[in-house]
Amino acid sequence: MHSVLTASDGREIKLFAWLPEQEVRYVMVLSHGMAEHIQRYASFALACNAAGIAVYGANHRGHGEDAPVLGHYADDNGWQKVISDLDVIVDDVTKRHAVPLVLFGHSMGSFIAQQYAILHGSKLSGLILSGSNYQNPILYKLASLISKIEKIRIGARSPSRFLDFISFGAFNSKFKPTRTAFDWLSRDPVQVDKYINDDYCGFPCSPQFWLDFMSGLITISQKSAIAKIPKQLPIYIFSGDKDPVGLQGKGVLALEQHIINNGCDNVQCKLYPDGRHEMLNESNANAVFNDVTDWVTSTIS
Repeated sequence: MHSVLTASDGREIKLFAWLPEQEVRYVMVLSHGMAEHIQRYASFALACNAAGIAVYGANHRGHGEDAPVLGHYADDNGWQKVISDLDVIVDDVTKRHAVPLVLFGHSMGSFIAQQYAILHGSKLSGLILSGSNYQNPILYKLASLISKIEKIRIGARSPSRFLDFISFGAFNSKFKPTRTAFDWLSRDPVQVDKYINDDYCGFPCSPQFWLDFMSGLITISQKSAIAKIPKQLPIYIFSGDKDPVGLQGKGVLALEQHIINNGCDNVQCKLYPDGRHEMLNESNANAVFNDVTDWVTSTIS
């Protein structure tokens, strides 16, 4: 089921909901990854429902079947608009359910979720980061410079196969011999093929998208920013230890340490042996679902 909310700039936000048949004990808001869409989370949402967790989520700007331009947040202030959209969703869901609210972010959505926790952490009872990473912001500044040059070359809105290649081109190299260009997502070939055959997955994004995204990554990488996440907020980080986004686990552990070093004292981290980028779509997905719901029900008061 879904309902329609209104963003701060008047844009329609189509909010999807997966609701348990029994009493709602918790609420989870989903923040999905780059070049995918919210309906890919249905199996995970149903597993959450079985644990009494109501799940809500919408497609980020530039994603899903209603996107005016796939892979393009906005012509200006895209990052800020995406965060504002998420706040509209959290406020709406909070009015519907007087229970603890957990924000779940995967990949790009995990960085959006970090920014949200920095700005609005008091609205959250828990934060879950999947397929995430921490790196030196100098790398993001370099990527931003390259994105500016590409914007001059092809325009702000055009899909950039060049930026797509330099961002993801090497991700498959650790998994040779490879069957597809997206083997790095999961060991489950059925899930990889579903992704490849989905018209709303795997598309290249615009130079302006990359500029917006890099500006967000630069912001959340600052110690002064992470220090604004409420100290007591329970945080759960998980990833596959072969995920190239998380630098085969190194970037995930660096993220855990970065968050702990800057004031948060209730952080748990789990790396799954041989897991790749999309642990919710991995060959052991059901075990991952159980771990996430167990963390919510045992940690969030």
